Amino acid sequence: MNEAFRELHVLLAGCGSIGKRHARILSELGVGRICACDPNPAQLEALRAAVPGVKPCSSFQAGLDGAPDAVFILTPPELHVPMACETILAGRHVFLEKPVSDTMDGVDELIELAGRSGRKAMVGLCFRYHEALRRAKRMLDQGEIGRVASIRALVGEHLPEVRPDFRTLFSAKGLGAFDLMHDLDLALWYANQPVREVHAVHGTFSDIGIEAPDLVEILLRFEDRCAATVHMDFFQRPRRRQMELIGTRGTIVVEFGRWDRYTLSVYRAGRDEWETWTAATERDDMFRAEDREFLEAIVFDRAIACTLEEGRKALEVVSAARRG
Repeated sequence: MNEAFRELHVLLAGCGSIGKRHARILSELGVGRICACDPNPAQLEALRAAVPGVKPCSSFQAGLDGAPDAVFILTPPELHVPMACETILAGRHVFLEKPVSDTMDGVDELIELAGRSGRKAMVGLCFRYHEALRRAKRMLDQGEIGRVASIRALVGEHLPEVRPDFRTLFSAKGLGAFDLMHDLDLALWYANQPVREVHAVHGTFSDIGIEAPDLVEILLRFEDRCAATVHMDFFQRPRRRQMELIGTRGTIVVEFGRWDRYTLSVYRAGRDEWETWTAATERDDMFRAEDREFLEAIVFDRAIACTLEEGRKALEVVSAARRG
């Protein structure tokens, strides 16, 4: 808990599962005043029951009129850009859950507006704060496996088991498996260079019964001798999540299909053996880290790593994949 956070006033716009998570974590971090709004009164009351002390707001505009220091936009993606623009025009810092939007419409204008305003703007790319994935990034940046030439990202989960209310989710009607784009973002983060080509296959391939794509396969070619494949699905059992970084002098593999532990393995040329670590973790760990970074950026005027520009990169690839 940081004593400096006690003076902050934060508004949560959206009280679904991610809203409840941020409310709990912001409370744990010591934010002095947390308010929340949601067009669904039942959602708002459920959040307040889960995190006592959160104050209700009758609407998003009422919440903005209360002059919060920062606003967390936790609504369906099609609302992100207009709500973020309203927030910045009101002079408030903004945290925007991923994806930045469901289309590229208005995204560049939002980035320009945020840049002119001087307000802090962060995108919730929470997996960039996962302990194993950050460790893999440090290894890669330090040249432990040479230059990365191929990246393979895989994520799959059975949506009806993960969310029994899956038919009501915006992802079941809109982005579908594209909503699992954290793993696409990770591929872009590790490659750390512009994308030259995007090829994709997507659609309804299973029997879970959603309108949106339940399977996405993306193939990327980057500018300088690097390619990536990204698999995302909403029907796989058991739940799996894996990242492979194949370099010119070795390989890094991160397996984190479970929230309570991960396995990180690295093979370095010349050692002729894998070095492996397995460690315990909690799902909330990465959310705590990203929320703390955002709050510290506000209080201490620090830079933000997961900027709107970073969030734009994955959305641009998704847009190209959906067109293709």
